Amino acid sequence: MSTQRILNLARRVIQQLLADRRTLALILLVPLVVLSVAGVLVRMEPTAVQLAVVLEDTGAALPIGGGGTVNLGQRLTDSLSGLGENLQLDVLDAAAAEARLEDGDLDAIITLPGDFSARALQQRELNISITYEGSNPAIARVLDTLLTRAAVQTLASLSLVSSESAPPVHIDATYRYGGAEFDQLDHLAPAFIGLFVFMFVFILTSVAFLRERVAGTLERLQATPIRQIEIIIGYMLGFALFALAQALIILTFTIFGLQVHYVGSLAVVFVVELLLALMAVNLGVFFSTFARNEFQVVQFIPLVVVTQVFLSGALWAIEDMPGWLQPVAWLMPLTHANYALRDVMIKGSDLIAVGPYVLVLIGITVGLVLIAAQTIKRQTLA
Repeated sequence: MSTQRILNLARRVIQQLLADRRTLALILLVPLVVLSVAGVLVRMEPTAVQLAVVLEDTGAALPIGGGGTVNLGQRLTDSLSGLGENLQLDVLDAAAAEARLEDGDLDAIITLPGDFSARALQQRELNISITYEGSNPAIARVLDTLLTRAAVQTLASLSLVSSESAPPVHIDATYRYGGAEFDQLDHLAPAFIGLFVFMFVFILTSVAFLRERVAGTLERLQATPIRQIEIIIGYMLGFALFALAQALIILTFTIFGLQVHYVGSLAVVFVVELLLALMAVNLGVFFSTFARNEFQVVQFIPLVVVTQVFLSGALWAIEDMPGWLQPVAWLMPLTHANYALRDVMIKGSDLIAVGPYVLVLIGITVGLVLIAAQTIKRQTLA
């Protein structure tokens, strides 16, 4: 074994990398971008649960010997208010609460009717009606725990519950969207569907288009009368067949293999998937312009895919992000796909309801077709 030959080979590899400014930029700058975004998001304060109480309770007289009256609805509301900063509570009338729940500004509504105190004193237990927005099952579980704790505190203050007995608290829950059977996977599944379609199609297209350049196929095409935009559309339609297959496989396995619950139309879900896949095809063509080898293509994945995962609302709600980061999040195609898929699968929205998100995806796809048609004019490997 020759040490000199080993050192000569190592020196040649180092010289090649140092001469490749694109690779150096990807190695040095992309990790900084991804880590900066991740650092900002991980350090965000947890989102507060938005709760409204419709307080109609008129109070009731205490049992014989107790004297006076008590309003258990008010006491329960006060107990909930004191459970920490992560619970944002507003006392509203029924109409205002319903309007805010419909707009997505509330996570749940607790309704305390006029005879709430009287029935609680008579039955020595609390029966609480709550309506969940339901699109995030984790919030329902958190609220169940907080509500039970506040109810037990309310009863304990009147010596109506013993610490040794089971809490006499019954929660009657209804769901505007989803249901009690929905779990965290059901909440994340729409984001996973969009992410995997986008990621796999992007990688497939960018690598395949780079190989077309390496083989000289693209150069020979450009020597013919065919127009640049015709080349892009032709490649897009060709790759679309494989994108269609991937989208169908991912959707089928997610729904039937993982047994994810959904309430909307799978046809609408597939339409959104297909638009996202077509957008990823053109994005792959565009970024392959700036790569001279497959190694550089792979290094674009953290910049293009990982940042969109962080900023698309899949892991952190966009409204909880810093103000300067929210416009960037809404520029991400995956953001619009995630919101559309969640609205369809969890809320049961139709194609018209998610139309704004769909139009944005169409607009981005058309824009990328035009941009990619311009960039392939400089498709050389020099």
